[in-house]
Order: sequence, then structure tokens, then C-alpha cells
Amino acid sequence: MSNENQTVRDIMLPLSAFPCLKESGTVQEAIQHLRSFCPIGSSGPCGFSELMVVDDKGGLIGRVTQQGVLRVLFSSLLDPIDIKPFAGRSIEYSDLATLLEGVLMKEGVNHLHASVTKVIEKGIRVLPATTDLIHAMSVMVICKETVLPVEENGKLVGVVQLAEVFGAIGDKLISMNSK
Repeated sequence: MSNENQTVRDIMLPLSAFPCLKESGTVQEAIQHLRSFCPIGSSGPCGFSELMVVDDKGGLIGRVTQQGVLRVLFSSLLDPIDIKPFAGRSIEYSDLATLLEGVLMKEGVNHLHASVTKVIEKGIRVLPATTDLIHAMSVMVICKETVLPVEENGKLVGVVQLAEVFGAIGDKLISMNSK
């Protein structure tokens, strides 16, 4: 590892290695991308917890997460309401959810063809490609982000994952300790 400071550009995943979907996509397409996207040449298990949504020119619109999709598919169960625990359960969970599983699954199917715009998180943080890794780490940890989009010259060029930031910083610390 060199002595100069690494930047997000050095460790980011290019867009070709991360799932993206056009804003004209559906919730079903988002699920399929999240479950099966696999970068060309990848041999490991594939699947992602979020994807980036882009416009026709490749500009960032926002992101879609697994939690966001599930909130739309099962809104009647997951809407923030006062759920009372039932006898024998210590976690918040509606006892009707188990009884209504078939109904809930049908509700989910009905939302599959909904526009992905229903689940897009907009206004997400974006890091410039020139961001120092320590700065990226602090933003990600403080804001509880595990993936952030990366832009260069106003264009979305990739994403940075906390795992890569953690690895690069950890490698540097271990290397410094070995000297």
C-alpha cells in the first residue's frame, strides 16, 4: 500500500459491478435486480441489499433498499402502528400476521407491478470520487450508511461500500503497525 492517502475512487465499485435500475422500472424488477444481479466475472454469491436508481442519462435519482421494497409490499403489516405483543411473544409482532399470511402475500403480489418510484429514497448522500477514505469512513459511520454513490464531474461513476473502506483502512493500520 502506498504512503499517499487513498480516495474513494481507489476502492469504489464501478456502476457495472453494482445493480442499477431506471426510474421507469417496477417493484418486481427491483426485487429481481436485488436478488440476482451479479457483476460479469464474479464467482462469489451475488445479491445486494440496495440498488441505485438512475435516469435515462445515467444520473442518480436515488436508491431502493430491501427494507423499502418490503415496506411497500406489506404496508398493511409494516405501517408504523401501535402493535401490541400477544401472549407468549416478547417482540412487537401482530398476532394477526400469522393468521393472515395468505392475504398478506396476495397484497404483496398486487404491488409487484407498482412503479419503483414508490420505493425510491431520494436526497441520499453522494461522495465525490476524490473523498479521502477517513472522511468517507466518518460520513458512513456517523450517518449509518453501508453504501454510498460516488460522483465525478457531476456524473454517477460508482458506489463505495463500507466493507471496502473498512478493509482499506484496516490494511493501512496493520501495515503501519508492522513497521
